[in-house]
Formats: sequence, C-alpha cells, structure tokens
Amino acid sequence: MIHFVRTDEHGWVRGYFPVPDLDDPDLGPTGYLLPCPPGFKYELVNAPFSWTPPAPAHDARRLANGDIEWVDLLQMDARRAEAIDAIDAAGEALRLAVISKMTQTPEYVRAEQHAREYRAAGYPEGDDAYVPPGVASWAMAKWRAGWTARQAADDILATADRWYALLDEIRALRLANKEDVRHASTADEIAAIVADMEADMQALALQMNTTTTE
Repeated sequence: MIHFVRTDEHGWVRGYFPVPDLDDPDLGPTGYLLPCPPGFKYELVNAPFSWTPPAPAHDARRLANGDIEWVDLLQMDARRAEAIDAIDAAGEALRLAVISKMTQTPEYVRAEQHAREYRAAGYPEGDDAYVPPGVASWAMAKWRAGWTARQAADDILATADRWYALLDEIRALRLANKEDVRHASTADEIAAIVADMEADMQALALQMNTTTTE
C-alpha cells in the first residue's frame, strides 16, 4: 500500500487515503485519487495512519516530514493568546515611549503647531513678516549655520514626521505579527514570531535617539 493524506493550506490533515501499490508510484496521488478541492493537497506519508490520537488531549493532526504530529489545540490556543499579549505589550510600550518623546513638554507640541502654521501661510519672510515664536527660536539658535525661518520650520516638521512614521512602523509590526501568530501551526513558530518582533521593536527603539533635532 501507498499512504497519502489530504492537508489544508495550514498543513492540518483532513483525510487519509491508502491505495494499492502502483507500477509507477511517482505518478503521485492525483493519478488514482479524486481531484483535490481548492485549498487542499495530497501528500505522501511514511506509514499507515490511525485516526485515533495517542492521548485524549491530542485532538488535531499535522503533517511534518512525512509523519503525523498530534497537536493539543487547547495548548496551542493558550500559546497564541500569550504571544499576542506579548506582542501587544511590546508594541504599546514602545508606542508610549515615542509619544512621550513627542509630547514630553508642551514646547515640542507648540513648536510643531507653529511650524505647520508657518508653512501653511507660505513661509512669509521680510522685516514685517510674522514668524511664530516656535519657529523663530529654532532659526535663531541655528544662526551659526545661517538658517532661515523656513529651514527651521521644515526641520521641525521633518522631525515630527519621523516620529509619526515610527508610530506607523510600530503599528504595522504589531498587526502583522499578531496575524502571523494566529496562523502559526507549531509552538516553535509562535516563539520565533515573538522573538523576531521583539528584535524589530528593539531596532525601532534605537531610532528614538536619532529623531530629535531640537
């Protein structure tokens, strides 16, 4: 006999099909089995397969290297929940740290507001032009470099935009890694996803020291 199982897109076993030996086993399962439904495929297994789990706690079957693994789905659900909580916690901690940097004093918030108002007004210049104080003070501080009010405003806004981009990256990482955990098939996969996410968050945290020009 040649033994095949039918698996879904996540590798879970959904059917078992022992068939008589053929002259040409390389024909594969589609040579003598019904066509696979969309999202499923036939795979060769190393030995006959029993649908009876080895222990009551094991209630799902997954194919790995030609052998059937029995998986405790309750344990996997708990691991997923723990991993999602860890990802949310890491993302929230970094998000709050970024927000704290952005708004640690009303001064920075006010400077960004002034810079946006100055840009929206078309960067007025000249003796009679009004330059908001949050912009003017940064231009005055950079007098050695000969900065104009426009350069000061653009620099303030570029810094703010980098902070916002950092928040966007944190959100993207958090959402993508949580979804990866939901589709992971093994505890090792879940652990690797969390480890990678934490490393990515550390890399983003290092950027916090390079986004302030004031």
